[in-house]
Amino acid sequence: MARDSSDLWNAMARSGEAVATEEDYEHGYKREVRRDLQQYVSFRVAGESYGLSIGQISEISKAFETTPVPRTADFVIGIGNVRGSVIPILDLARRLQLGWTVEKRSTRVLIVRHLGELYGLVVDEILDVVTIAPEDLEEAPGAIAGARGEYIRALTRIDEDILIVLELSTVLQARDFVKAGLLASAAARGARAT
Repeated sequence: MARDSSDLWNAMARSGEAVATEEDYEHGYKREVRRDLQQYVSFRVAGESYGLSIGQISEISKAFETTPVPRTADFVIGIGNVRGSVIPILDLARRLQLGWTVEKRSTRVLIVRHLGELYGLVVDEILDVVTIAPEDLEEAPGAIAGARGEYIRALTRIDEDILIVLELSTVLQARDFVKAGLLASAAARGARAT
């Protein structure tokens, strides 16, 4: 057997082709591992692809029973019980002003953590976990203005699709959870009291 491998080595050396040796691999053929890549969970809402950093997601659940809460904004479905914790459940499509989520078999609830609190975001379906390099994330164009533009942290391309990375701190603004009319009347009552 030793003779066969040395014959092969000699034949390759005589061919004139460059042959890598163990020494070459030890001195310069080291593969660099990138440590700045981020993983995102991609999901679909109203036909569009969105993503959140995997670190923001606590778990993914099938849709579950919720209890409506009076005097909340229309995108607040209610509250739900997740392993003994009562959390607000939001219709992400409605929050992004894309209509209402119609519950299907593929509907999921992303349980996200923000500022130490858990929230449930109802989405149409989970697509994938994708790895994105920081240089592949682009700022949202200035033409995307208004409330919807505030929800966008970055954009990137995944194959032929555009993935919109959400700004969770804007999506979960607690002051928006109360009906707009109630906030105005509370402010007016506070102004009269002073």
